Amino acid sequence: AASSNEALTLSQQQRFDLVLIDIRMPEIDGIECVQLWHDEPNNLDPDCMFVALSASVATEDIHRCKKNGIHHYITKPVTLATLARYISIAAEYQLLRNIELQEQDPSRCSALLATDDMVINSKIFQSLDLLLADIENAVSAGQKIDQLIHTLKGCLGQIGQTELVCYVIDIENRVKMGKIIALEELTDLRQKIRMIFKNYTIT
Repeated sequence: AASSNEALTLSQQQRFDLVLIDIRMPEIDGIECVQLWHDEPNNLDPDCMFVALSASVATEDIHRCKKNGIHHYITKPVTLATLARYISIAAEYQLLRNIELQEQDPSRCSALLATDDMVINSKIFQSLDLLLADIENAVSAGQKIDQLIHTLKGCLGQIGQTELVCYVIDIENRVKMGKIIALEELTDLRQKIRMIFKNYTIT
């Protein structure tokens, strides 16, 4: 939606698993939009999950959002890893509300990587590269990597890399069993990702 008014109209036409809302929206700001969303009698799901987007890191802004019915607050710029994390959180929230999740219809959606936008693809590559670096550092330090691996799996799924998702699922399963993951495996995974993004550079 390009504005709060448009978002409120959409709330009466369909349900949403997750609403990402910019605090500084035209006409009506994001917080007021959420209040109106909750109060609208024709809203199909007034209790859906809201995640605020803002450039501000001020404690009072975060508190104001939480006080007015916004579940989570993330600061810009938003990385692919962060987005994947909150999609996962929203899915769990829906399941807790006994709302069945529907599988995406391939004919109505496409992977993020399908775009020809060089800037977007470079940012995706950068997010994956940084996430892999975090995983490698955690392995080297003997720290837990289960949450990082789960996030990586979600990111790869969002860009339609099914083969790599299966590769990461295998790693994730071994992590759950308490097995040690070798750095060589992560290096191999990094090379596979670099081959996919060989035409893009980190910006």
